Amino acid sequence: MNVIFHINEPEKWSAVLSNVANYLQEMDKQGKTGAVEILVNGKAIISVETASGVDLAPMINAGVKVVACAKAMAGHQVDPSTIQHGIVVVPVGVYELVKRQDEGFAYVKP
Repeated sequence: MNVIFHINEPEKWSAVLSNVANYLQEMDKQGKTGAVEILVNGKAIISVETASGVDLAPMINAGVKVVACAKAMAGHQVDPSTIQHGIVVVPVGVYELVKRQDEGFAYVKP
């Protein structure tokens, strides 16, 4: 069961992180496996910076792939050297979303 969670509004971080944690817990409980990804773009991109106050390390350490849109980073002046360790940067976030859906990933946007 593969899923991509999408966040583009910084005020939605609490919901996204809660949804992902609940999903991981239920997958484990049900004995299911699969890829889990969080795609960050839009205004939420500022949250990938180390000093943002949004700690993505627990998700990354749990095996969640956190992906940041390079175009959004450039548009919001986020320097790649300031992002949290373990975040993967992709050229275009929307392309990543469509690619994952084409690969069969479920799409969740709280």
